[in-house]
Amino acid sequence: FDKMGVDNANEVIASGTTDGSGNFSFNFPEGIEPGLYRVRLGVQNAEVVLESTDTDVKITGDLENLKKLDYKVTGSALTESYLSIVGQYLDKSLDSDALMTATKEANPLVGYALGSKLFRYRPEFASLHMQVSKNMKEQYPDLPLSMAYKGAATDLQNKYLKSQASGNVRIGAPAPEIDLPGLDGKNRKLSDLKGSVVLLDFWASWCGPCRKANPHVVEVYHKYKKKGFDVYSVSLDGLDSRTKKRYDSTEKIAQAMKKSEERWEQAIKKDKLTWDNHVSDLKKWESQAAALYGVRSIPKTFLIDKEGNIAAINPRSNLEDQVKKFL
Repeated sequence: FDKMGVDNANEVIASGTTDGSGNFSFNFPEGIEPGLYRVRLGVQNAEVVLESTDTDVKITGDLENLKKLDYKVTGSALTESYLSIVGQYLDKSLDSDALMTATKEANPLVGYALGSKLFRYRPEFASLHMQVSKNMKEQYPDLPLSMAYKGAATDLQNKYLKSQASGNVRIGAPAPEIDLPGLDGKNRKLSDLKGSVVLLDFWASWCGPCRKANPHVVEVYHKYKKKGFDVYSVSLDGLDSRTKKRYDSTEKIAQAMKKSEERWEQAIKKDKLTWDNHVSDLKKWESQAAALYGVRSIPKTFLIDKEGNIAAINPRSNLEDQVKKFL
């Protein structure tokens, strides 16, 4: 009897043998966590989605047909829902779009089971896994599976964005949209600056080279802001999943996140970055904006023309000349 972890990180939690009639049972007096489980019989297996072990769950089927999901389950409404949706997809009464919708709208444990079974962990399905992991975190906030799934979904999303970045981010191409919150909690869209020449600046308070470059950006900003030049700064402050592992409680993570946000605000004031558009999702290297633009090191800048197209990449040394050129 296996607990099905994220991306095939499975764990055997019980084992047994069948009697002369092919029957077997597992008992868990202390209960088990909600999640996706697998009864494994040789190379065949039957999946069950369990939210509670307070009731008896009975699986009935023929060993040869388990692979076809041709088995019946009683005592587990979530497993029945899971098998029903999979069955509708296999007999083609649900198309792929309808299956994705059903997966997102199902109980998150069922959605997780469907995502793991049918969609796998592939970058093109990142948005589906992100939605289901969000649902799971809301409904089962303290479940370890929720945290693990959230991390896997975020990694998948970043892989997808990075795979798209090389094609999206090139001179002459439209600048991909960024819509992130500022220090006041209000979102600011990059596209709202269309009509101005914009320096899109990826930086962080902890980045020495970024801080060293800031005075020149400030100088150019004040010189050309009245002529239609603006700056949109994306901070990579905050905590990514790797950094969060250093802390042993959610309270300490929240405290560290607050301190990081304060350092971001202090750096803006100290470096006199007086433009309005300072944004961040506070995910450090897991920032979706950074992944979207293929940012793997900072400082990293993109100059965007008045039409919203990328005009130059990393125009640091000749920033003023480039700004004048596109104004």
